[in-house]
Amino acid sequence: MKDLSGQISDEALCRQAVAGDRSAEGMLVSRYLRLVQKLAYQYRGILDFEDLVQEGCIGLLNAIGGFDPARDVHFRSYAAVCIRNRMFRAMRDSGYGEADIVPLEESMEGVTPDPEQLFLGREQLRQVMDRLEKLLSPMEKKIFLAHLGGFDYQTIADTLHISLKSVDNALQRVRKKLKTIDPN
Repeated sequence: MKDLSGQISDEALCRQAVAGDRSAEGMLVSRYLRLVQKLAYQYRGILDFEDLVQEGCIGLLNAIGGFDPARDVHFRSYAAVCIRNRMFRAMRDSGYGEADIVPLEESMEGVTPDPEQLFLGREQLRQVMDRLEKLLSPMEKKIFLAHLGGFDYQTIADTLHISLKSVDNALQRVRKKLKTIDPN
């Protein structure tokens, strides 16, 4: 399967890689290395950049092996989540995060999602995230993502080499900006 540019699609490469084609796996890694680096750059103040890239590549390889083309999701979206989750796990495991974070799968046990509600929820989340991207400064975004990742104020301050008060002020500004977002 080829896309409009004549390249083999990520999904087709993923199937080939799972079947044992190392060149297909290499093509996917080369296509997504820039994404891994971009995400690692965003979190570089929390962990070393090279360590984050390494963890992101592991997440990418996990995405290649775990991708299910039968689900209605693009590989790029799935890979980005796997890469980001692997980086968050590395940050948490390095001693910077709180250990009591409950994985989403465990918190949702026994809940049967309605497909329409899932779609609407994803669309609403996408709109909120797009709006946040425009509203938050780069530093506010780093602090907010670290806070969402379970890091306490002191850890964020130490890793970003800023004062505790700066972290608190940034999160206060983020909260005010979040209140201005209308998800509907």
